Amino acid sequence: MSSGEIRKVSRQDIQLVQNLIERCLQLYMNQKEVVDTLLYQAKIEPGFTELVWQKLEEENRDFFKAYHVRLMLKNQILVFNKLLEKQVELMNKVCSPGVVSVPMSHGSCSSTCMTRYTL
Repeated sequence: MSSGEIRKVSRQDIQLVQNLIERCLQLYMNQKEVVDTLLYQAKIEPGFTELVWQKLEEENRDFFKAYHVRLMLKNQILVFNKLLEKQVELMNKVCSPGVVSVPMSHGSCSSTCMTRYTL
């Protein structure tokens, strides 16, 4: 199924790509991630993966509608986690020894540093 090969696509080829796509969906990959993964790990042409993906979407509209919502949620969680990491980094700078803490308005920080907790 790589670019150098020209051959007829069998039902087994389609089933293989469908199974690989389904495994990627369990990992909450978006379409581009699936296409890239199948290209690099299974040497499956992007056009073929996209065609099988399109057919799966057409045959399972409700699933993919819900799946796209889950992908948006996954993205929001990733963004939130990055913001949280940045917040921890900034709080560590504010609470560093030798650094004078500055009171912040709106109750977001008091004049003293908060105790750090580990999970």
